[in-house]
Amino acid sequence: MEVHMSDVEEKVDQLQADMGVLKTDVAVLKTDVAVLKTDVAVLKTDVRDLKREITENAREVRQDLKDVRRHQERDFRLLFGTLIAATLGLAGLMAKGFGWLH
Repeated sequence: MEVHMSDVEEKVDQLQADMGVLKTDVAVLKTDVAVLKTDVAVLKTDVRDLKREITENAREVRQDLKDVRRHQERDFRLLFGTLIAATLGLAGLMAKGFGWLH
C-alpha cells in the first residue's frame, strides 16, 4: 500500500476546508440559538403579562357574579310579584268580560 504525500496533503486541505465550513455552520447555529433565546424571553414576558391579565379578569368576573347573586333574590321577588299582578289583572278583565263581575 503506497501513499503519496500529495494525496495526504490533498486530504488535509479537504479536511481544513470542511472544518472551515463547519465553523461557519457552528457560528450560524450559535446566532440562531441566541435569537431563539431572545424569542423565548419575549414569550415568557408575554405569558407573564397574560397570566396577570387573566387573574385580574377572573377577579372582576367573580365580583360581578357576587353582585348578580346579591341582587338575584330581589329581582326574583320583583318578577314574581309582577307576574301575579298581571295574572290577577287579566283574570279580572276576563271575569268582567264574561259578566261574572257587575
